Amino acid sequence: MKPKSKVAFERLKHELLEILSAKFPGIGIEVEHSAKWDRPCVTFRSKEFSGLLPEERFQRLVAVIPTEFREQKMAGLVWVELAEGEALDAFLKLPRSEDIVEREAEIYAQLARAKLCDVLKEAMGSSPDRRCTGDFREMSRLLAGKRFTAEGIRDAKLLMIRYRAYCDCAILLTAQAELARLYADAA
Repeated sequence: MKPKSKVAFERLKHELLEILSAKFPGIGIEVEHSAKWDRPCVTFRSKEFSGLLPEERFQRLVAVIPTEFREQKMAGLVWVELAEGEALDAFLKLPRSEDIVEREAEIYAQLARAKLCDVLKEAMGSSPDRRCTGDFREMSRLLAGKRFTAEGIRDAKLLMIRYRAYCDCAILLTAQAELARLYADAA
């Protein structure tokens, strides 16, 4: 690696720390060339990622790092978001929304039978965006109350993520209508 690249990587690391430290206290960031991907890679390590799916982790970062900064300074970089103590291999084995494509209709049918959107709407009230905690906390609680397994709740999250919903209010405001339209026969 060229010395200039090391300097640029170190500068990017410090800029990212400035942007992310308030929202992710104690976050660790490494920027280096990855032999695995043969590209520059930024690794974020935070206790805030514990229990989150990879796409949830990524979305949390994207919500804080300004678009212009990402486009100008992070284009082409591989992103890795690790929980504290998590190994890269374990992270790479975590499920992603693309893994459930073949089971989407089945997962949606289970959620429809559980009347997820109805009970979520009732729990969130008339202004779900005001009551939302920015995660799937309420959906997870409701599904657990309906005896969904941990895997069933995970699959529900993955389904919502496939339809650009990363939190409870987005399920109601964006994913619900599209899923109902796509899977009207599955419900």
